[in-house]
Amino acid sequence: MPKRQKPTWIARQTWEDLLFIHWAVNVEDLRPHIPDFLDIETFNGKAWIGVVPFQASENRLRGMPRPLPFSSFLELNVRTYVSYRGEPGVYFLTMDANHRLAVTGARHLIGLPYFMADMTLKKESDTISFSSKRKHSGEIPAFFSARYHPYSKPGLSAKESLTSWLTERYCLWKVIRNKVFKRPIYHEPWELQEAGLAITTDKLLDFLPASAFQEDPLVHYAAAKTVYFFPIERKK
Repeated sequence: MPKRQKPTWIARQTWEDLLFIHWAVNVEDLRPHIPDFLDIETFNGKAWIGVVPFQASENRLRGMPRPLPFSSFLELNVRTYVSYRGEPGVYFLTMDANHRLAVTGARHLIGLPYFMADMTLKKESDTISFSSKRKHSGEIPAFFSARYHPYSKPGLSAKESLTSWLTERYCLWKVIRNKVFKRPIYHEPWELQEAGLAITTDKLLDFLPASAFQEDPLVHYAAAKTVYFFPIERKK
């Protein structure tokens, strides 16, 4: 985990009922969807694509005594793993959310690929039902719905494991008009649980061949994690 001296985070957020769903995919299938400036990272020769539903709560800017007006909303990300000049991070292909102010701000102020969606999250005992229907103007609708439940005790991942490689990442990369930007983040290491998953609809990943999803995905659940966001850095 990267160490920081005198943190200067500018915003924080808590992620709740988060699920990591990961499939191994071929680099050549993923490459057309990733900017050329970024290197696709692999683990045992495979790239990885992730779908991550969660609830974002307690959204605050540094120095503000109260949460932002969009203090709680639902989000659904499609992400993969890249590096720039050897520094690993996350690349987001799509980011759906159900709060217009959050979507508009992230698209226009930060340049992230956010889209408006109708979303629900329901909890029954230890089972969570999550559904999303993209409704962003000018965009093709995308649907996702699933039920998941944790069944193991929370625990830290081994440092050299695939799970750690997928989840312990502390920046996102984005490319806008041939300029590369980094958004550092910080959080304590994930305490993850193995989880059962039933996907009833998934139209988020139609840009990849169906053959990529023949095997069951890796699935991990996290009850909650507070994340700190740092200023965006231009790298190129």
